[in-house]
Amino acid sequence: MKPLPETPESPHSMDPVDLVAKGTAMPPASSHVQSELDDPEVKDLGWRRDSTHIPSLIKGISNENLFMLIRRFDKQVQHVRAIPPPPPGFLDLEISEDEEFSPDKLRANLERLYMTVIVGMAAFGKHVARLRSWNEPRRTAKFCAAYFVAWYFSLLPALFIGTILVLIFRPDYRERLFPPAPLAAVSAASGNLQVPRAGTLGSGDSLSGAPEAHQGEAVEREASHFVAALGAIGAGTVMGQGGSPKRKHGEPRADQKGDAGGELETETEQAEGTSDDSIAGALPDASDLTLQAKNVKDAANADGVHDPAEDVTKKSVEGALWEKMRPVMRILADIADTWERFGNAIEPVPPFPKYTARLRLAGVLLPLLLTSLVVPAALIVRSTTFTTGVIFFGQPIISRVVHHVNHRYPNWRRLVELRRTLLRGVPTNAQLTLTLLRIAEEAKAPLPPPPVARPDHTADAVQTANPAPAHPPQAAEALKEHDFAFDTGDYEVEGVDHDHPQAHADEADAAGEGTDQESAEGAGEAGEKKKKKGSKVLGIIKKTAHTGVSGVLGMDHIKAKIGSEHAKRRLGAVAPPPNKPNADGTPATIELTADEKEREEVAKERAEAALKREGPTSFSGRMHGRKGRLLLVTGAASPCLSWVPEKPLRSALMAPSKIPGKGGDEAEGLPAEITIGLSDIVSLRKMGGFGWKGRMVVSWATGRDVVDGLEVVNRWGERWVFTAIRGRDELFNRLISMGKQSWECL
Repeated sequence: MKPLPETPESPHSMDPVDLVAKGTAMPPASSHVQSELDDPEVKDLGWRRDSTHIPSLIKGISNENLFMLIRRFDKQVQHVRAIPPPPPGFLDLEISEDEEFSPDKLRANLERLYMTVIVGMAAFGKHVARLRSWNEPRRTAKFCAAYFVAWYFSLLPALFIGTILVLIFRPDYRERLFPPAPLAAVSAASGNLQVPRAGTLGSGDSLSGAPEAHQGEAVEREASHFVAALGAIGAGTVMGQGGSPKRKHGEPRADQKGDAGGELETETEQAEGTSDDSIAGALPDASDLTLQAKNVKDAANADGVHDPAEDVTKKSVEGALWEKMRPVMRILADIADTWERFGNAIEPVPPFPKYTARLRLAGVLLPLLLTSLVVPAALIVRSTTFTTGVIFFGQPIISRVVHHVNHRYPNWRRLVELRRTLLRGVPTNAQLTLTLLRIAEEAKAPLPPPPVARPDHTADAVQTANPAPAHPPQAAEALKEHDFAFDTGDYEVEGVDHDHPQAHADEADAAGEGTDQESAEGAGEAGEKKKKKGSKVLGIIKKTAHTGVSGVLGMDHIKAKIGSEHAKRRLGAVAPPPNKPNADGTPATIELTADEKEREEVAKERAEAALKREGPTSFSGRMHGRKGRLLLVTGAASPCLSWVPEKPLRSALMAPSKIPGKGGDEAEGLPAEITIGLSDIVSLRKMGGFGWKGRMVVSWATGRDVVDGLEVVNRWGERWVFTAIRGRDELFNRLISMGKQSWECL
């Protein structure tokens, strides 16, 4: 008999370290440019190359999903604090009870709510609309027959619970019962196909269908603009202003055109390095500006007569709202966390067990299924209505019981939370990301940063996009060519305007291509003239802002020399213009020769290359305004984070024999000015050098990136602030995943 073939081992049952890709370390871009700051034990899985096309990094999860998790983790987690290890079976990186409210945190939680709950509920609603439309007759007929048969035998609860159990344990049946479809291509009202509002189907998990270079970017931009739109509507409501009457429905505002970034700065609070003399200090607070506009409007309506009762009302309402905003923010975070936990329970990612959470969910649903088969429906209805009456009219008794339980068991509410009972050990997306980062660090292969989306990645899709409520018939034909997971033969396509100006563009091109080209050129010239009128004013404002920002940045250098600590921390926060001859960001290399001058040039080039590289063990950063490098030393007996000034480090790199471990004597090695043991770190906080207002103005006026900083606190209360760290998020991720600490979010 032939031996049975060996079944591949499931990633869920493997050793966590074995999940990390092996043998896929990326070769250096140039064999002649080797960094003396690289740790030979640490694998480079794509830190200095385009990480879009690198091999799989973690078994059981695609690189696209992995980078999406890391990208959202970088925005969500801003401040962590070390805590005692949680009990076995529980996870760290929970939200602290001492979390303080800030507008940036509220914005981040609203974005998470959009990307998880709102998009998820929209997907569910569109699945229901597809079933009700009968555009897939066989599938809808099967659902209809099952429903009415269960209704006839009074087994509807059993049918619903049984369907949920099948969806939990059989991923293949999920696609059979509910074939996936791009969200933007399905109408929630009729269940028919529709041309996405973006005019093109560039993404599958976004509601607009906007193009994206990497998975999840479109819905992330949607979430950012969703929160921004809520803020604009709120501000317009307070100020009593509506949308511009000159702007047509569906047309973006002038200040939103060309805004493809959609990035969100989620710094939890303004950095201590930002003082009133900085750019952020000179800008008004957005909330204060809105309230002042409300006061001006009220004064105008009251003919300038001030009512003292208005101040009492204002203080009372504002105080009550700000007091309730912290619990509201916490509720939003808990809702998003619970949604993510249920998703990770149904579709677990290695190294988390495959069936533990599913069996726990089944343990709750199975008794309900058996009960629904035995207990009559009339008894269930009577019991439900009785319980409703007791809850409604029994408040005095319920209050006394709750007070007694709170007095005797103060923490009983925490013990019955879903994350500590039904969903115990099931991670949120942030906890899952931290676990994967720790596994990679344990395997000496830190995960590279997510690839950065550039305009050329989506240039073709953006050209075909046409955000509007109606589109020409060509858009419907392009939508029909999409490879759907179900038969679309009976589906109608909505959002098509047969009288659209471009409806007969192809016929017109065939009749007279030259005439159309001339008319198109004339229309383009007219459009350019209209754009130039507005762009001139915007250009003047931008030049003025650039001059002012440059003056402030120049004054920072003078203040730093005088001794201003605030100015020192802002030095280097604005990234220099890009100047990268090589693909990996290193300068052009020189071939080795026997000539002394050539050797000196090669040594200089190697030093420059080492000082320009970011990660995985070396990062640029300033301390009190001085340039230097942050080095992660993992080969020592006690791993540590060190900061070395740039000038002595450059000299040492040009003479590698002086560096410890590279052939030189330890006594002659370059001493680090600051050394922090990784096991001694108790707090890490991301900081913004200019605050969110200054960051926005500086980035827009100069056209450059604003580089942020990191605050590190050890167990003895010593505090260091490193600024202008180009790989700040990557360094933060390595620090929280390398040590043995357990963390909580602040």
